[in-house]
Amino acid sequence: MYSRIMKFFLVFLVLFIATASAQTFSGRVTSSFYAYERADSIDNTSTHARGYQGFQFDYRTKNILLRTFGQVNSDFNTTLDGDGVLRMYSLYLQWRNFANRVDLKLGRQPVFGGISSGTFDGASVQLKAAKWLRFKAFGGGLLPATQEMKLIDDLDKNFLMGGQISYIPNNDLIINASYNLKRQNRLGYNTRRSDEYGNVYTAFIEPREQEYQLVSLDGYWSAKKNLTVFTRHDFDLNHDQLTRSEFNVNAAVNEKISLTGTYLFRSPLLPANSIFSVFNIATNSEVEGGINYRMNQKLSFYVNSAAIMYDADNSLRTTLGVTRGNNSVQYFLRRGYAGIMDGFNLSSWYPMLGGKLLPNLMISWAKYKIDEDVEDSINLFSGSLGVTYKPVRSISVSSQVFLLSNKFYEKDYRFIMRLQYWFFMRGNK
Repeated sequence: MYSRIMKFFLVFLVLFIATASAQTFSGRVTSSFYAYERADSIDNTSTHARGYQGFQFDYRTKNILLRTFGQVNSDFNTTLDGDGVLRMYSLYLQWRNFANRVDLKLGRQPVFGGISSGTFDGASVQLKAAKWLRFKAFGGGLLPATQEMKLIDDLDKNFLMGGQISYIPNNDLIINASYNLKRQNRLGYNTRRSDEYGNVYTAFIEPREQEYQLVSLDGYWSAKKNLTVFTRHDFDLNHDQLTRSEFNVNAAVNEKISLTGTYLFRSPLLPANSIFSVFNIATNSEVEGGINYRMNQKLSFYVNSAAIMYDADNSLRTTLGVTRGNNSVQYFLRRGYAGIMDGFNLSSWYPMLGGKLLPNLMISWAKYKIDEDVEDSINLFSGSLGVTYKPVRSISVSSQVFLLSNKFYEKDYRFIMRLQYWFFMRGNK
């Protein structure tokens, strides 16, 4: 039934395109080639070459927008699950500014705002109730794991819904309250397990149904021309606990000096069976301050430092850097519970031929220890060298080579090449 609904929706979109009077039709087509070598075990490696074909199209009339964004990929060396499948990240029809108050979206769409984020198959509506009051509501099914153009099974166990209320008394103050409910039931799978005697057998793992129910309150205030304040607070209704609390202040002392300050409280919320559950999870608080000095339009210096406070230990994070045009150099250090690290980042872009040719270089080096009691440090080097060529406004060709080297991967090479084509057409008015 769900597949029939999706097919009906696609047919409707085709008929709509054929009959509507187009204002503009624009888009981007991207072809990518990616090659890398993967360490399957200590002594065995495998080489992979993958191709990606992506597209993004926008079809607009005065009040209607049809937006699509999708991709097809394939591995040239080994057949992998999902190869050749059309993955649709978005495909929705939007009716904008109906009666100067309502925006309506139907189809596969992303949602952002307050506590809500993700992509779903369904509907969303935004209402301008007054100049100072706005409402937003959305709901629909989660995407299938392959992101194919079909609706997910067991919609009552795999859905996302929520809403947001925005209070905007003036241009300097915005207050948002949001709600999000997500329910997910992952498919079971077979895996290999061993019993107490070492005998290997096949076991069926059936993940339990998960539900996340969160509310959030956030606000933005431009107190003065050179002073802004942002705050956000997230609360988990199912576990009855605060998961995030944030205060952020940005102030410009003068035309050259600006200051930032942040306080952040986090109580990590991990999905069941998450790989991150193998690590120690604890609430933590973070206080960060920074200063930026802009000497002129091209040259600026900055420093940021943060103290992260855990239940029984603390960590320090500091970054110093300088930027000049398209070039930057950065030094960073980490101390305390999160480990010990010192390193440098360097990045450079050098426009040539009037901006048509853009070589770029990025280098990172770091020395780290996971604990101060460990005697030997581990060196890590990574870098990339690339170039982008744009002969005309609508076409660009780029390629990049990546290198990673450390104690565990002596040499890890990766290569990517990408061709992009943009277009814009104006139709009948």
